[in-house]
Amino acid sequence: MFRTLRRAWPLGRLLLLLLLLPAGCTLTETERRDWSGYTGPGAEYFKMPELADVQGLEDPGEPTNRFFRTVNHGIVIGFIDPIAQGYRVVVPEPVRDALSRFGHNLAYTKRLIANLLQGNLGGAGRESLRFLVNLTVGVLGLFDPATSWFGIDESDEDFAQTFAKWGWDGSDFLVVPYLDMGSDRDTPAALLDMLFNPASYVPGLGLVFRFNEASGELERYKLLYRTHYDPYAFLRYLYELNHTSQFMEFEYSPEASSQAETLKAVFLTYRDEDFPSECDDDEVYLPATGSWFKYTYRMQDAPAPVMFILPGLGGHRQSQASLGLAEMAYRNGFSAVTISSAMNFEFMESASTAAVPGYGPVDAHDVHVALTAISGKLDKEYPGRVTGRALLGLSLGAYHTLLIAAATREPGNNLVEFDHYVPINPPISLVRSVHALDDCFHAYLDWSDQEREVKLNQTIMKVLKLADGNLQPTAEIPLSETEARFIIGLSYRVDLMFCIHSSQSRHNMGVLLTSLSGPSRGPAYDEIFDYSYMEYIHAFVLPYYMNERKLVKSAEDMAARTDLRYVERQLRANDRIWLFTNENDFLLSREDIDWLKSVVPPERAVFFPTGGHLGNLYKPDVQDQIMQSLKDLKAPR
Repeated sequence: MFRTLRRAWPLGRLLLLLLLLPAGCTLTETERRDWSGYTGPGAEYFKMPELADVQGLEDPGEPTNRFFRTVNHGIVIGFIDPIAQGYRVVVPEPVRDALSRFGHNLAYTKRLIANLLQGNLGGAGRESLRFLVNLTVGVLGLFDPATSWFGIDESDEDFAQTFAKWGWDGSDFLVVPYLDMGSDRDTPAALLDMLFNPASYVPGLGLVFRFNEASGELERYKLLYRTHYDPYAFLRYLYELNHTSQFMEFEYSPEASSQAETLKAVFLTYRDEDFPSECDDDEVYLPATGSWFKYTYRMQDAPAPVMFILPGLGGHRQSQASLGLAEMAYRNGFSAVTISSAMNFEFMESASTAAVPGYGPVDAHDVHVALTAISGKLDKEYPGRVTGRALLGLSLGAYHTLLIAAATREPGNNLVEFDHYVPINPPISLVRSVHALDDCFHAYLDWSDQEREVKLNQTIMKVLKLADGNLQPTAEIPLSETEARFIIGLSYRVDLMFCIHSSQSRHNMGVLLTSLSGPSRGPAYDEIFDYSYMEYIHAFVLPYYMNERKLVKSAEDMAARTDLRYVERQLRANDRIWLFTNENDFLLSREDIDWLKSVVPPERAVFFPTGGHLGNLYKPDVQDQIMQSLKDLKAPR
């Protein structure tokens, strides 16, 4: 995670690699169930090929690596973070940025030699020119006029890239105590980076530079750790991708992609970097599960309406999208509450009454129960401060929002009612929607067998390069239709992998053959990743609700009950629904769009012509329209 920490004290890492890997090797192997003879419901989905194989590092020492990652995390949280918080208060951001530029300019010799060893004379020349310009005009490198004034591109090479050009790929993943993640190639490379960096020869200076850089990453690091089911796996995958992306050559697609609009959903985030730390975390006891359920909130200082926010599939209450919407609400005079998705590990472990999530009516009811408990606690702890309630949901959260809106019209319902229900890009049929997600993932089958492996890896590397290049929302995302669809499908497939692991770790139905216990999760993840959404429904969800809960009779019955058309009458009767969606949302069919237009009157529905799935929600004008639909809640009550 912290590039500078990863490269520190490399000699110790090399010795520990030799000492620890043999003892840390896992004997767990991935097992896979043979579905070739299966003839039950959804048999056709188990015949789909699963050929996507993205290159990555081996992790033979996973148990040891996980242990030391825990140690490192404890050091970051217990020691580095408290000091960094004070450091950020005392040292303003412009000064920290200038110090970072100074350290980067000082490390010119490392980049020069790496370029020369790779035979990149042009890169060596540009780095030399950048160094001279920033040293003189840029006041010793405190500023970067080489980029901002003269447009001299960087050639930021290091010895890891040099070794890769020489053919040393680095195959094994490694975590070392007090340091961070790396590989068997990066360890000696980091040693050479340090030897050719002048800062290494001034006592304490290199440490100052590393700490200065890490201090700016800590808040996002902590947020990442809180919002992911398995931070080790996520950070490992992130490292692997960056490990490979530095050395892969590719070209961006010139063709426009309609699915690339959906990828712009990543731009939905909070504007104020301090907003997450200004929110509060609390928990409420849920008798139905006997557990304490966490939520994040920020109250206005004066009486105000509260917006309750439900994220999309697998979303966490402190994800960028959740906090971005919470900031939007707070900025417009609302208090805000966010909870995790019904298919997020946090909700599954403490608020779900089902062992297996994915059946809409039960999941939505569990969400409704949790919201009722939170609403009651806010009324008790902030008497007179809650003047109204709105429920806003994204994607799967929007689907649950509509089911909750339908339930409030049922007699005998004693759960919290909302003054407004605001579903944004809701799917209509869960079965059709997850089928569409699988289709996106299987977009890689458009590539031939000969080009598939290269194309898969290049597509992921393109996304990493785009992210590293500070892609702006106004720019077109230069991915082809196949590339964009695959990235969307891959993102949702990873969410499903963590969902299955979490649910089966608590209630193992015997579908998976690889052990889920112990410190090695990689082999189990390999087996789980093969399951598509439609396979998940037929191998996990349907058997659970048909045989254990006895709430559905067949696959067709479950498909009908998880379609919003099943509660059409109740939705038509609810005049508090304000719908926002996009005409080109790939989760919706033309029939779904027409049905929504017939159920929600035009004065309470907005259909944007473009935007894909949630891809326009970052736009200020879209957010303004959403808040405009809630304007009556701001009136004194």
